[in-house]
Amino acid sequence: MKNAFSATMAISMLLLTGCVCNQCKCKTTTVDDGFTRIFNGTDLDGWMGRKDLFYVENGDLVFREGKSNYGNLFYQREFKDFTARFDFKLVPNGNNGFAVRAGKPCVDGGALIGGNKALADAAYNGMEIQVLDDTGPLKQHLKAWQYHGSIYGVVAAQKGALKPVGEWNHEEVTVVGENVTVVLNGKTILATSVKDLPVDGTTPDGKPHPGLHNPSGYIGFLGHTMPVRFRNIEIKEL
Repeated sequence: MKNAFSATMAISMLLLTGCVCNQCKCKTTTVDDGFTRIFNGTDLDGWMGRKDLFYVENGDLVFREGKSNYGNLFYQREFKDFTARFDFKLVPNGNNGFAVRAGKPCVDGGALIGGNKALADAAYNGMEIQVLDDTGPLKQHLKAWQYHGSIYGVVAAQKGALKPVGEWNHEEVTVVGENVTVVLNGKTILATSVKDLPVDGTTPDGKPHPGLHNPSGYIGFLGHTMPVRFRNIEIKEL
């Protein structure tokens, strides 16, 4: 009787905390509030793209530092409407990005390549939510739409909610239809709609954004030379 009870409890715990089917390769974990943890803190299982430029250290997802290192890491499947949340830690002048509804050509592309390769760049074939050290001395010349939480090249976020460099921040990105909301450390820094925004180069950055209105696509991280860290990466479909 004790063995039967123990087996039942073990199966119940597995069903509550993650995938147990032989066919599933995602190693996701379901959190109590309906979110699914999509980064296991151990390896890059379930992720694709420039896996050579990202690594796992002490349970964190880290971009590999290097002056010529630019590359994207995407979760293995597409999403439409969702809330994604994650913690991140910046280094001085740190720069990365969170991809929203990126098109398939972006998977093996580099971050911010733009130009005639815009379809391979998640900032243009999709949306890039900036992850940036706004206080960095090398970042004070930027445009408003380049600072943290902004939709790169399109809509500027409100500044001032980042914690000091070296501390962990918590961010939530919600995308429903063409509405985008970014909450940083409990403060809403962006709440906008891209519904009526053009894709033909008349956005604030003056560049075409052919994927701005993608109905679905990939989420991921867009590395820009600096060792920005991420952890507790979770998503809930809406």
